[in-house]
Order: sequence, then C-alpha cells, then structure tokens
Amino acid sequence: LNTKLCNCSKKQQFLKGLSVYQSLIDAATKRGIKLRITQNAQSNPETAYLSEAGLADVRSLNFTDFLGSGILHTKAWTVDGKHLYVGSANFDWRSLTQVKELGVAIFNCPCLASDMNKMMEIYWLMGAPKAKLPSRWPISLSTAYNKNSPLSVRLNNHQSAVYFSSAPPQFCADGREGDINAILHIINTAQQFIHISVMDYIPAILYAKQANRFWPIIDDALRTAAYKYVNVKLLISRWAHTKTVLYPFLFSIADINKGLQCITKYNSTTNQYDCIQKGSIEVRLFEVPAFGNQSQIPFARVNHNKYMVTDNAVFIGTSNWSGDYFESTAGFGITIKSDNIMQQSQIVKDVNEKIFMRDWNSPYAQSIYSYDINGKPVNTKVA
Repeated sequence: LNTKLCNCSKKQQFLKGLSVYQSLIDAATKRGIKLRITQNAQSNPETAYLSEAGLADVRSLNFTDFLGSGILHTKAWTVDGKHLYVGSANFDWRSLTQVKELGVAIFNCPCLASDMNKMMEIYWLMGAPKAKLPSRWPISLSTAYNKNSPLSVRLNNHQSAVYFSSAPPQFCADGREGDINAILHIINTAQQFIHISVMDYIPAILYAKQANRFWPIIDDALRTAAYKYVNVKLLISRWAHTKTVLYPFLFSIADINKGLQCITKYNSTTNQYDCIQKGSIEVRLFEVPAFGNQSQIPFARVNHNKYMVTDNAVFIGTSNWSGDYFESTAGFGITIKSDNIMQQSQIVKDVNEKIFMRDWNSPYAQSIYSYDINGKPVNTKVA
C-alpha cells in the first residue's frame, strides 16, 4: 500500500494505496483504534512497520507447517464488530487501481460481522508461536449459519439468506460450511444458468510438489449441470501469468457442448423432432488491456475476480478455482440469495446483469476458440 516501498515511475498510481495505509496509521495514532492483522508468512514491510511502531498487532501463518503446502489467501476486513468486507482484492495498491476485483462490503450488520470474526479468530489463533491445528475448534467459534440454515438479514432493502464458508476444511469450526461445499451446492441447485468469473480454473492440484493430481470436483458438477439443461458460462482470465496447463482443461469442458442432450418435441409441420431445451457450456477469456507504462507494472492488469452467480444465488470468494485453494489454502466465501424461494434476489440479479453479463459481452472477452491449445491467438475469430 505504501508508495515509498514501490518502484513506479508515476507515483499517482499509488495514491489510493497510500491513502488506505495512512488511514490505518491515523486510526491507530489519532483515534486509538486497535488494529489486528493476520497475514501469510512472508516479509511485508508495511505490516512490519505497523508492528514495530506499536500501531498494530500482527501475526503470520505458515501453512507449510500446518498442511505441508498452501498460503493464507483470504482478503477480508471486519470493523467495530458491525462492518465487513470480503472479496478478491488483496491489500495492495494495484488492487485499487490496476487489477479488476469484486468484493462485497456490508455495513451496520453485527450479526454477519460477528460470524466473520469467528473465522478470523481461527487465523489469529493459528498465527500464535508454535500453533498446532486442534482436533476440534472451541465451541465459541462454531456457527449456526450454513447452507441448511442461512441467516435471514436485510441487505439493500431486500430480505436475504446469507452464510459464510471457509477453506481449508481444517479451518472450519462446527457448523461452518466448507468453501467447496458451498460452491457445489450452488451449482447443484441452479435451474437455469451458472455464470462464473474467476482468474484461474484448473481442475487439478498444482502446488503440492509430488502429490499433484487430477481434481475434477467442480468440473464434474458443471458438466453434470449442463447435461441437466443448465446453461453454463465460464469467464476466465488471460494475462501475463496464465499457466499454459489451463487451456487444455478449458477446451475440454467447452468441447462437450457439442454432445449435450436435447429435450425434443415433434414438429408436425416439418415432420421432424425439434430441440426445445438444451444445456450449454461456453468459455471466454477476459483480458484487461494495458495502456502506456501499465504493462511494466508487475502482477497487474488482470481480471482477479472469484465469483459465481446463478438464477438463484451469488457466491463471492477469495480463492482461485484449482484444487489447492480448497484443500490447503485459506479462503473465505459469502453466499447470498433471496430469503423467499419464490422471488429472485435483486442483489443476485444485479451481479449477473450489471457485472457478469457486462463483462461477458465486452470486447475484452473472447471465445476460447479464438486461441490455440497453448493460449496463443489464432486468426479465426469465433463468437
């Protein structure tokens, strides 16, 4: 967040990050606000300064010690026990100016903030020196809210059913929905469409050294949904750091679109059976353009989103969609739907129409068939 720690030619690109960082310092020094930060175990000069200056309590988590691999990948805030944020944005100046992000901020809702605090307390406990994973988390960290019993709360003047989920499973206290379970539940209960926007979609374990393997849990669920006449759209990021292994998996799931079954009805006029309902799977790659010196900024100009919206729910998370992020990496998710199963949530509708479909239909999104198996553009443009 701190511009003094960055090596960029145009400092104005960092001003929003500096503003956040300075606001944290001012909150601690001028208003006596208590700051508590949990982070992935790595050298971080901003948090080191806050800790050394006595402005924040900071703990770091080393997932290699706990699970053999993984990182703390969560991006979340709680404030005063009543406000919260969860989403894709890292606490980095680039997330504010150079990276496409999506998150949800909820204000004046102690019930949800309190529930998120329980998940963050687990991080705090695991950041203590010589911390070990317990066989069971204290009952004080358990929750009553999950896919079977979401919290009924009014959001944006609409009565909503909401719950948080967490990964990996070892970090879930009693009652807490696992991230992967929340995602699968939303996929399996979609009736019309499933729209997904994530940076990475790779049905494999990638970072477990010798234990890498195929991980088709989400992939299988999406293929099954399409075979049940649901329309699936995948909007995946393409940028300087896209792994080439991603492309074969995307071609694989896109190619089954040609073989999906139809519900047919006899047409007496043509004496033929017409296909009246069929599921589909479409894949597009989204590229954030770089202008001027933006291309020189490392790890920037990317669609960093991690969300899914269906005809009845929206899931906003902090994890990329490969197996590692659900088995050994820490992340949060929030699921929002209408509290009335007979009505569509306006929040869900807005995320789909004003965010996902806007991006899907933009010139920055191109069909997977506009690229070859290695991700190189081909001359023929396919809609």
